Amino acid sequence: MGDPEIARLSEADWRVFAELRLRALTDTLGADDSQYREEITFTAAQWRRRLRAHAQFIAIVDAVPIGLIGAQRETADTVYLYSLWLEPRARGRGVGRALVAAAVDWARHERARSVTLRVNTDNAAARVVYEGLGFRITATESPVRTDELMMSLSVR
Repeated sequence: MGDPEIARLSEADWRVFAELRLRALTDTLGADDSQYREEITFTAAQWRRRLRAHAQFIAIVDAVPIGLIGAQRETADTVYLYSLWLEPRARGRGVGRALVAAAVDWARHERARSVTLRVNTDNAAARVVYEGLGFRITATESPVRTDELMMSLSVR
């Protein structure tokens, strides 16, 4: 497997985004999950709208998209990262770190003061990536789910 190329998607890339996002949902939640069932019905306009509203980054290796992460403004000072996903064959090879770093760089460019995320308490591999980039645990339970930690990184 070659080195990953990280790219930010534009509205014109909606088909690539849709296909990768649906693969991620199938892998993590399954095709019977309500979120997958909702997103599989999205129109081109809905996928484009998501790409306008949020920064979406993908990892490409050997011309094949293998991972993604989303970033969105949470407040004027905060960017929230979400939905980091990698093809199983790409895990443990530094691709996740490259995706997170690209999203953090985007947050800096957007003049955010901090970047936040939630991670499942038992996802040790993801925590190693986040902590290696300087993220620190800010809460042992997220306001959304009790099995998630809140992490934050100052980018100023």
